[in-house]
Amino acid sequence: MIRYHFLFALFIFTSCTWNELPEIICVPDKEVYIQSVQPIIQEKCVSCHSTPNNNSAFLMTYDGVVEAINIYSLRYEVISLEMPYEGSPPLSDLEINIIKNWIDCE
Repeated sequence: MIRYHFLFALFIFTSCTWNELPEIICVPDKEVYIQSVQPIIQEKCVSCHSTPNNNSAFLMTYDGVVEAINIYSLRYEVISLEMPYEGSPPLSDLEINIIKNWIDCE
């Protein structure tokens, strides 16, 4: 009997692969953006990212920021301190965490 339970469990665990599991995708909340993230973006990012072009993200709107998350790796740019560029006022640890947590839907 134990052997049957083992075989059944083995069948269940091997019947699915990691890539068949659904990927959970979050959409960062617009209200949280307006209240917490937008003031940071306006103060620290918009001076360089206020016009749409092919070389950089357009951060004047919520949709532009979400696009920057998906296309321009905004999360990585902020966490790695690659943005804002040297010479611009840096993001504080609190500002980095606010942006990171918003992007991660926390």
